[in-house]
Amino acid sequence: MTLLLLVVKNILGGRVGKIRDLSQLNWNDLKYFIALVRNGRLSLASKKLGCSHVTIANRIEALEQFMQTKLFFKNSKGFHLTKSGEKLLPYAEKCERTLRLANEVYRKEQKIHSKIRIGVTEGFGNYYLASRLAKWIKDKAIDVELISLPSVTSISSGAVDISVTLDRQKGIDIIQKKLTPYTLGIFACTEYIANNIPVQSRTDLLQHPFVGYIEDLVFSESLRYHEEISPELKIVYKSTTIHTQRKAVQTGVGLGILPHYVAHDYSTLLRLLPELQFRREYWISTSKDLHRFKDLKRTWDFISDSCEADRHRFVAETHS
Repeated sequence: MTLLLLVVKNILGGRVGKIRDLSQLNWNDLKYFIALVRNGRLSLASKKLGCSHVTIANRIEALEQFMQTKLFFKNSKGFHLTKSGEKLLPYAEKCERTLRLANEVYRKEQKIHSKIRIGVTEGFGNYYLASRLAKWIKDKAIDVELISLPSVTSISSGAVDISVTLDRQKGIDIIQKKLTPYTLGIFACTEYIANNIPVQSRTDLLQHPFVGYIEDLVFSESLRYHEEISPELKIVYKSTTIHTQRKAVQTGVGLGILPHYVAHDYSTLLRLLPELQFRREYWISTSKDLHRFKDLKRTWDFISDSCEADRHRFVAETHS
């Protein structure tokens, strides 16, 4: 019995009758299968693959007919794997990894640039990584796609090759480590400080307007640091991005809680109550095949080494 037949028998729980030669399976259908798993909706999967949603639906139907089982069920939230689909997924992803490794060998032989897609949180990308990464790749045969969003980019979704997040990622077949701790403090612009009552204690904060996040759009519980001061804070300007919050604080709307690496290069932003700070951390993750991809490993090391060298930008002293 061939390995593929054993795979299918496992997926179907031994309910295999007369099965055609599995070498006739359309391997391309596994690509559509993985895309639908990771995106959850035909429209999103079709956008990812650059084809119509009808094409994906037809290929999934063909794969299910070949496998003699349903691989997905659908509800209002999109497509979800059945038990059979869950059993097929690791085999499909193994095929994907094998092709990526083959492509790595081909790329080296043909001297083709690697393409590394990096997903980072908006603040870390805009205020730290973007400019450093641009300088680093100038003499490298590496093409970079930097996705900088106020959200989480997951390694398990296959959307990126390297991901920097506020929290540890969940999933299998990934490598991750703590990238750097970072601290946040309370900041105000010089103009605001000159024209408003002074902030000399924690209780004084209740008398000042604040800039912060939109509560129901916060993508990580780690960002709810305003609640650590008081649920009574008066937040008058809200945004989903730290960039917009920094600009609001700098124009004098009110006080704001900002990462120290964000405020680092702005002389008009002054830190208040230096003894009051919030500690968080960034995590970096990638696939378990990190060591097999030379340029992926080089990029991973660059990000890790840069953050280690710039620790003073991320973690502020407790005294002003």
